[in-house]
Amino acid sequence: MSVDRRGFIKTLGAGVVGLAVGAVLGWAAKPLEVREVTKTETVTVPGVVERKLPKATVKIGVLGIRSGLWSTYGEFIEQGARLAAEEINAKGGILGSRVELVFRDELADVVKQAKELVDVEGADFIIGIDSSGNAMKVGGIVSELGKILVVTHAATHRLTEELVYKEGKKLIFRSSVPVYQDGTLAAYIAKDLPVRKWAGINGDYEFGRVSWELFTKTLKALRPDVEFVVDQWPKFGTEDFTPFISALLASDAEALFTSIWAIELVTLQRQLTIMGGYKKFRAVISTLGYSMDVAYSLGTDYPTAELGTWVSARYMWPYPPTKANKDFVDRFKARWGRLPAYSAETTYSAIYMLKAALENAATLDPDILIKTLEGLVIMTPAGVRWIRPEDHQAIYEVPYGRIVHKGAEVPLLEDLKAVPAMLYYRHPPFT
Repeated sequence: MSVDRRGFIKTLGAGVVGLAVGAVLGWAAKPLEVREVTKTETVTVPGVVERKLPKATVKIGVLGIRSGLWSTYGEFIEQGARLAAEEINAKGGILGSRVELVFRDELADVVKQAKELVDVEGADFIIGIDSSGNAMKVGGIVSELGKILVVTHAATHRLTEELVYKEGKKLIFRSSVPVYQDGTLAAYIAKDLPVRKWAGINGDYEFGRVSWELFTKTLKALRPDVEFVVDQWPKFGTEDFTPFISALLASDAEALFTSIWAIELVTLQRQLTIMGGYKKFRAVISTLGYSMDVAYSLGTDYPTAELGTWVSARYMWPYPPTKANKDFVDRFKARWGRLPAYSAETTYSAIYMLKAALENAATLDPDILIKTLEGLVIMTPAGVRWIRPEDHQAIYEVPYGRIVHKGAEVPLLEDLKAVPAMLYYRHPPFT
């Protein structure tokens, strides 16, 4: 099913700007009503050929970081992929075809790995990819690969804005939220905080630079009175943030914005706490602060600022408060013994996106599947996802929340604030 932009906004409820969700899995307003399709029994009609795919196995190549300090992210991608494949195969596969997964480490020359997944392993699709740089590399050769690529983590806006929309590389799709979540939406959260002077500490690479740029430009438009008094740019792989923190503490900033992520964020938060950062900064916005590796690592030591440590991710397990999401969280925890990280959900949902397209088209022809995926609306654990036809970006809603400690296995969230995705996503023609 496809819908136009106006219909999508109406579907998701445009009146939820600034929506506050009280406690975890709570809801401060009437939740969106989503009707479920009634399941029906298969009826065999004489003379009608059963719809099947041309292969007994649908092979999906999965790329993720599987070595080094960030290897947990490759594990998260694998967990989501395996759970989806196991569920689908347990129910008979996709039009009778079994799903098979092949995993590769994207740090081991991602272009070579992608080519081998297709040429050696015979992959029908490629999904995953943690690094924005690697996403751009594989995205640049999709025509040579001839297979649909669904990126499930890398957030660079250039993937969909440039490669898909401007260069016409239609084989590329993305199931996860892009950098708009980290920069633009964060500004909507910051505008309501009673602070005026901001500091920033972000990675000295594209993701960090773009996040800070989107945050500052959007917040300045929303709150002309704000000032950005200091910014710091640690390199990728930094282990000692103390020189950068010292520069932040020497400023007169009242609040801090950071898009640092993964193990680096854990280190940053600990060092920031030791050096008195949470006594100085009245509010902290951490764009990927509720990734589960960070939440589990910091645990009861996760620092909370006076006006809140506001965190988000590309999916957060308490949101949305739907049965579909709760059931997914329960199944995931039963399978893996922990709460789902965002890239687990985005990969899980990517496979179900492909399943929906395959069942609709009953073919592995990429050109037909592209048309089937464009405009696809599908219910996923993260809520309703719409694949925007122009740039193949999945549009769905992820909130920010305030860290609280209530004796749970991980820090919980309160005051969840959501803005309809269509209001803060950039839109074609991306001028």
